[in-house]
Amino acid sequence: IEARLAGEVGGGKRRKNRKGSPATIRRELTVLSAAANHAKWMKRTTDTISIDLPPEKRLGPDDEAPYYTHDELAKIFAKAAEMDATRVADDPDSQPDLEAFVRLLYQTGARRRSVEDLDRSQVKMRERRIILQKPGKRTTKKRQPIVPILSAMNPLLTTLMAEGGPARLFKQADYYLQYKAACAGAGIDEARRHPHIMRHTRATHLLQDGKSLYDVAKLLGDTVATVERVYGHHSAEHLASRLEG
Repeated sequence: IEARLAGEVGGGKRRKNRKGSPATIRRELTVLSAAANHAKWMKRTTDTISIDLPPEKRLGPDDEAPYYTHDELAKIFAKAAEMDATRVADDPDSQPDLEAFVRLLYQTGARRRSVEDLDRSQVKMRERRIILQKPGKRTTKKRQPIVPILSAMNPLLTTLMAEGGPARLFKQADYYLQYKAACAGAGIDEARRHPHIMRHTRATHLLQDGKSLYDVAKLLGDTVATVERVYGHHSAEHLASRLEG
């Protein structure tokens, strides 16, 4: 754990070592523990593995989930579009789609990988819905719901369906570093240069606009209790405005 936090290990032959976050290290150690316990179950070893995982970061009752303001969001969109234009200038045959990725990430409220890994078969334009759960993929605690195709998504999806990869919706496999660069160019502080903040932002904006906890939970694939715990201060603010009115 100490070596991963310090960036002394974790790279390999193809990439240099870099510091791991506590959440990433928890995930890695969980996989290693499962592998070790499977080896014991298969009688390949008699060792019992016990690992103290790094503490899981959770928001406290008075903490607010980080998010982007509407002004910050507009700046991120604009920077992504600028990066796309620069890429076209450098390579006229390229079909950059960073802006489309960022906008779709916001509109769906989905996790980064769910959007990055979308196949054409998951996008049902006629039925106006996106099935985030890949067919045959094992269901985990991070539920991938069916989200509606809103009017703001139509032009994005139409272009992606026409110009994207043969099977995948997006031609690139990973937008993480480009996303961080767009946030940096938009003046976002380093702590919020993460794609998951877009999910927080979508939920926050919807609740600020007076949408119900149930509808936001349905979009995110979370429980109402989770949404209320993480974003409840926004619904409380809206309730106060309604009661005052």
